[in-house]
Amino acid sequence: MKSLRRQLTRELSAVLAVLFGVSLLGLYLVMYQKLTRSFDVALEARALGVTALAEQQNGQVEVDFSEKIMRGFSAGKARNYFELRGTNGTVVARSLSLKENALPRPPGGAAEKAAYWDFKLPNGRPGRAVGFLFKPKPADDRPESATVMAELVVAVDRDELDETLGWLLAAVAGCGGLLLGAVFFVVPRVLRRGLAPLERLGAQAATIDAGSLAARFPAADLPVELQIIAGRLNDLLARLEASFERERRYSADLAHELRTPLAELRSLAECALKWPEARDPETDRDTLVIALQMEALVTRLLTLARGERSRLAAQCAPVELAPLVAGVWRPFAKRAAERGLRVDLTVAPATPMADPVLLRSILANLFDNAVDYTPTGGEIAVTGSAEGKLRVANSVAADFAPEDMARIFDRFWRKEAARTGREHVGLGLNLARAFAVAMGWELTARLENGRLAFMLGVAEK
Repeated sequence: MKSLRRQLTRELSAVLAVLFGVSLLGLYLVMYQKLTRSFDVALEARALGVTALAEQQNGQVEVDFSEKIMRGFSAGKARNYFELRGTNGTVVARSLSLKENALPRPPGGAAEKAAYWDFKLPNGRPGRAVGFLFKPKPADDRPESATVMAELVVAVDRDELDETLGWLLAAVAGCGGLLLGAVFFVVPRVLRRGLAPLERLGAQAATIDAGSLAARFPAADLPVELQIIAGRLNDLLARLEASFERERRYSADLAHELRTPLAELRSLAECALKWPEARDPETDRDTLVIALQMEALVTRLLTLARGERSRLAAQCAPVELAPLVAGVWRPFAKRAAERGLRVDLTVAPATPMADPVLLRSILANLFDNAVDYTPTGGEIAVTGSAEGKLRVANSVAADFAPEDMARIFDRFWRKEAARTGREHVGLGLNLARAFAVAMGWELTARLENGRLAFMLGVAEK
């Protein structure tokens, strides 16, 4: 199983190890350059001390070494070496420490600019040398008489420099090892402490089930980075809680809807069995009506289920809106007149893209509700715009409150709690909205000054 903590531990440890390694390597290289440069400065100073003793006279280079200078290049110590050559390459002077040996010339050839290089000394030890061309001072102290160039090579044993660099390398390596150990020791513990709120969040999430959807994560006590996650989880829990509540309400409403017709069927069956000789033909008609009612209920539920799974196939085509609205309203006109309702149908010519079958069903549901629930003597207004948007508004009873709008599209919801009558089971508006979604339309509702208005039109993208 992939572990975020192990992955972060590996990656952070690797990154810190590389950073420390590069930093220590850079420190070592800087110190190496500085120590080597200091060594070279001392070596060049020694070489300049030799050049101060060289003179030229009549085209010849002569050297008058003092005993103090020669003591530093004696054969006994064999740590310092020099060799002075003339312009023709002949050796003018060399230190006693060289004996019969010779020092190598600069790798790039002699030049006035000093050159430094490493090589093996005559005694077999590692050494470092400096070589350059210089113009010995004239013996008569006249600068214009100085015309001859000489080549000087001075070499010294570099064991002190190598020893210092060795100690430096050991110190850097030791610090690197300590830092690496500290990284592998500290990083896991820092991550464990840093990820503790995430683990607590996961442990709390593991305790939530269908019976504790009302629980919420304490986002204020979490780090800022986790507050966003906790907020999203709380939103998810709120939606799940609302969804479970709708399902519970749906199950209760469905049981309530089926209980009445089932009780009636049972009563009719018991009467038929108890008094078979007094069987009334009206009983069979009542049984058929109840069966048809239950069949219609199941059919609508199956249609809603297909709509929720996006399996409602809409065959959209251009539809003449005004004739269609008039045709759907025609069967409801008589009922509206019987109840004394004032009706106004004003639909502008429009040809939107819609499924005529689904659109007819939507309008039939809206008209059916409007006719049945508008108070006697009320008003129904159906208007349509040139853009193909429809508005169906009707007067509502005085007890219809704004808070009822939150449930108007819920399954089985009806304003009347007693659920009297068999004409409406509370699925029409829910089914109408499902049909609208299948066509790419939207159906909304709002309460306007004592009127319930439904807006139907193509959904805006």
